[in-house]
Amino acid sequence: MSSLRARSLIIAVVLLGFSLRVYDLQAMPLRGDEAFSVLYWADLPVVESLSQIAPGEPHTPLVYALARLWRHFIGGIDSVFALRYLSVLGNILGLPAIFALGWRLTGRARVGLLAALTWALHPFEIWHSQEFRNYGYWAGMSVTALWLGLRLIESRRLSDWLAYACVAVFSTLTIYTEPFTTLAFACFAVYEWRRDLRSLRRLLLLQAGIGLLLIAGFVAVQVLPGFAASYPGLAPAFAPSDYITRFLPALVFGTSVPLDQTHMGIVLSLALATAGLAVWRSSKRQFRFIALTGALPLLLLGLVSSRYNLFHPRYVLSAVPAFLLAIALGSHAIAGAARRFLGLNQGLGALLILSPWLAVALVTLNAYYHDPAYRRAPAWDELGSFLSSRVDEKDLVIQLAVDPAFGYYYRAPAPEMALPVHSTQPAEEIASALEGLRGSYDSVYVVAREQAGWANAGVVDGWMQDHLQQVMRTDASGLPIRQFMEWTVDDAWGTERTVFEGLVALVSYEFFEEPLPTGELLLWVYWKPLAKTASRLKSFVHVYGDMNPRAGTNLWTQDDQFPQRGRLNSTTWDAGQVFRDVYYLPTESMTPGEYQLRVGWYYPDRGQRLLQVDGSDVFALDTFHYAQQMDFER
Repeated sequence: MSSLRARSLIIAVVLLGFSLRVYDLQAMPLRGDEAFSVLYWADLPVVESLSQIAPGEPHTPLVYALARLWRHFIGGIDSVFALRYLSVLGNILGLPAIFALGWRLTGRARVGLLAALTWALHPFEIWHSQEFRNYGYWAGMSVTALWLGLRLIESRRLSDWLAYACVAVFSTLTIYTEPFTTLAFACFAVYEWRRDLRSLRRLLLLQAGIGLLLIAGFVAVQVLPGFAASYPGLAPAFAPSDYITRFLPALVFGTSVPLDQTHMGIVLSLALATAGLAVWRSSKRQFRFIALTGALPLLLLGLVSSRYNLFHPRYVLSAVPAFLLAIALGSHAIAGAARRFLGLNQGLGALLILSPWLAVALVTLNAYYHDPAYRRAPAWDELGSFLSSRVDEKDLVIQLAVDPAFGYYYRAPAPEMALPVHSTQPAEEIASALEGLRGSYDSVYVVAREQAGWANAGVVDGWMQDHLQQVMRTDASGLPIRQFMEWTVDDAWGTERTVFEGLVALVSYEFFEEPLPTGELLLWVYWKPLAKTASRLKSFVHVYGDMNPRAGTNLWTQDDQFPQRGRLNSTTWDAGQVFRDVYYLPTESMTPGEYQLRVGWYYPDRGQRLLQVDGSDVFALDTFHYAQQMDFER
């Protein structure tokens, strides 16, 4: 392949990889860890983040400094696109680097192109390049260090020493697990330079010096404050079987692959073994490089994870180039062996052999971008927007998830708090805190849900249901939202709007014309019982408009219920005590237009409605314009 053609193709592949990394970059809300990075890495001065945040989070000092520098460069933290662009730029550098690495390792540009294509489409790399964390740009710099290291082994020029030293320093100081890959490369260099002890000694001293810098930062930031001795790790505990069932699928395809992980892990093990055998037969040197840089980081992470719970594929993203090179090299070697039988061009043959990987990668990317089941974070942006449109300083928002992403998106004036504070907070302490807040706010919003496995899950919701009236329930793309108010209602409306047969009076109402996120219209009606009844009464709210083609009447939607969903009974209620009823009016079938709310009461046992003084059995409560076009066929 000519140099010009190779450069043209790699530019096209780089543009493809870049496009996939910026596609919908701002559309997905920040996840918890990402929002934490924005709020406590980027938005805090470095001195504060290193003294207050870094002692409790196992990341290197360089990460905090770089996040803060990027925040100044983009002018703030308001743009999710701009924040994530740092990871995009850092990760996309890995694409030309793995191209150059594959080319230098094999002497064939087409192998580098195959490796670059897999990097461009790699769902796990794209996933991490679309978040404001250090993993995305670390992966790009790590593979760049491998390429520069391989070039150094082959040339030994001063410029190669300087280039490798600079990139190796940056990549090593970016994350505490990069030394796993550095050690793997050192093992490869030991064999390559076994007859050049001077160069080998120089390389090992350089790597040791970089390691000392990393250790110095770790001691200053994490060890001296006592964090390192108490940190248990937050990833799943070490299990050797996870190498097959979790690590291989993630490192080869990503975490959003819509296939059975166990079966996929077995298939990938066989495929990689076949590719490794093909590479071994083609070049022992290539096999050593791939085996060391791919397997050693995983084994070392497993060793560390026997002490700390850190067994997660993201901590060995630096091993991805080895897997991609194994796939590219193996496909090329197998295609070369088959060429004598099939007469197919080796490059096209390699691409054909690689096609199953490409197909699964595209399916995985589609799931990542478009399947709600694989969304990376709850809809914190939708939740924040909804609350901003409803709450004021007289309300309180309780967030159950203790998730930093809520703090990023919440901009409303109402005070907010996280409760439970942690997973083991006693139920009695939570109840005491809620009782202490009672009466201080007009209403309380309880949003999200506790993290999975929390022992005190449901305590807040249970207390609210037992002590307050739920006056609104909805959700923002799966994030629950509940609003609570006191059961007791002050009778401050004065004149009664209408009376139904001397039994119950309508005194006021609150109608929310903007549909809830779940597509319902919310209505609060305040009723005053005037006398007890012989049998139970039921109220209704009907919405009328133009002719409804489905129903053949003017009725479009309704909600009928016993007083307070059965909590009150008209045969026993207290006369004169105003109460609030909450109605939810579905809008699935409604089309844009003018509508009227009508309310009334009836005896459900005989279908008889109560009459007003004028003899009518409904009261026209309000008129409104509904503008949201719904899917009529749904």
